[in-house]
Amino acid sequence: MQVSLTYLVHVLAFSATVRTLRYPGREEWGVVAFYLSLFSLILLGLLAMGRLYYSRSFILLSTGLAFGVLLPYLRYLPPRRLALVPGGVADVLPQVAAGDVRPIPQLDWERVDAVVVDLHRLSPAALPLLGEAALRGIPILHAASVYEGYTGRVLLEAPYAEALAAGGPRGFYSLFKRIWELGAVLLFSPLILLGLLLVGLLVYWDLGRPILFAQERVGLGGKPFRAYKFRTMKGVPRQGVYAGEEASRITPLGRILRRYRLDELPQLWNVVRGEMSLIGPRPEQKVLAEAYAKKIPLYALRHAVRPGLTGWAQVHHGYAEGLEGTREKLSYDLYYIKHLSFWLDMRIVVRTLWVLLTGFGAK
Repeated sequence: MQVSLTYLVHVLAFSATVRTLRYPGREEWGVVAFYLSLFSLILLGLLAMGRLYYSRSFILLSTGLAFGVLLPYLRYLPPRRLALVPGGVADVLPQVAAGDVRPIPQLDWERVDAVVVDLHRLSPAALPLLGEAALRGIPILHAASVYEGYTGRVLLEAPYAEALAAGGPRGFYSLFKRIWELGAVLLFSPLILLGLLLVGLLVYWDLGRPILFAQERVGLGGKPFRAYKFRTMKGVPRQGVYAGEEASRITPLGRILRRYRLDELPQLWNVVRGEMSLIGPRPEQKVLAEAYAKKIPLYALRHAVRPGLTGWAQVHHGYAEGLEGTREKLSYDLYYIKHLSFWLDMRIVVRTLWVLLTGFGAK
């Protein structure tokens, strides 16, 4: 019984890992460790509740062996062999997909997994080649989609951004996302309350009262709301000012809280209220969001989903200041909205754990 359940757990962990690794990133070991640990803990919980006999050493050893098998398997899979039709976005793919693409002059049909072409910049001379690929049953991929798959970003330039203007995500997951996130907050509420208490006491000792401040941010559908944070700097926070401009006012304790995102713990109350999600684009200050919307096309699409405590842009780009930094961050946010799924959220969860340990992108 124990062996069968352990085997099932490892199969589920492998399946979940493969689904999650469909999205860009290099933290294979983290994803494997996350799912093996998660499913193993679930198994231990079920065995304990059912008062069934189990050997902890067996489960620990088998999980370690599974990690030693799955990681090399995923890391050393042969790369995709893509035949590249020059033109448009396809011309930048050799830089972002090094080793996976080959130009058409070196084409060997027996060693090609797919043909990549920019369908918005299609040359009539390429049509016979695409016809040959279709006859051989070889997939034809749009270069913009392949670019997204390697970079985790969308192209904001026309005509590639046209599909993004259709609006926000719909469907079952939008509802399920709210349910599982709220359930996670309630499940860990004892730890969360303890963390809030400890950090609150530290802030009170460092800066006195008040320990919290509220700032107007933009939420779902462009609706403003008040986001809460622990104070990390002296004086009253100013609206429409970048964190880099306030660096001299941040206290030593405040720098630590910001580095490990502990100053954002009060925003879990915004999650409970339905104003934010655990995962989504970070909510921007209302003043800055209005300014960006006038200068960056499609910026308002960030508001098609609830803003989050962490997000795809945060774990890949970090904090952004200025127009260019915000534009690059938007390309990550819109990738998230376009590809919103449970498995993408799980990829962000794993990456967030690494960000919290390293302090990546903090300001």
